[in-house]
Amino acid sequence: MGDSRQMVAEEDGKTHLLSTCLKTFAGLALAALLAVSAPAHAQTEDTFNAINGEDLVTLLESQGIAASLTIDSYGDPLIRAEVGNLAFSIITYNCDGAADPACGRLQLAAQFRLPDGASESDIAIMNAYNQQYLFGRAYIDPYGLATVDYTINLNHGVTEDNLVDNLVIWIHVLDNFVTGLGWSVST
Repeated sequence: MGDSRQMVAEEDGKTHLLSTCLKTFAGLALAALLAVSAPAHAQTEDTFNAINGEDLVTLLESQGIAASLTIDSYGDPLIRAEVGNLAFSIITYNCDGAADPACGRLQLAAQFRLPDGASESDIAIMNAYNQQYLFGRAYIDPYGLATVDYTINLNHGVTEDNLVDNLVIWIHVLDNFVTGLGWSVST
């Protein structure tokens, strides 16, 4: 794990180099999300079992996360989002098939190109991440990209506070994945 790696994020065919200030930014973003999501009193919100793409973008933007809505090849919402210079996607599942589909499962995912391709050392790093951290799943995908993802289940109802809390967890996952494993993040 002491092996330094330079990571590159992929989004829509454009390569974005990760900023060296990601860890600082992620910490600030996390603090802001925690401050906004901390309830002062008992929760009285209604629950929802699914969310449509527009509402999800609005929620992300209300938390300071830049987001845009596209549609995937199945006609379901696909969100492209960015925290600092770190791009990630939100892939939707269990959608109801309506004209503006509401979806019951969300998979947040970020992918990184390894400068020298995937090595045995990188696989060991993924395994170490999965053993060390409760949230998030790290792996090398079939194209050799280092991938981290986190799934949120909305079925049977969650509150907006719970969804925001899951976004806070996702920011932790990204921070742990990029900076906590000894990789060198550079511009």
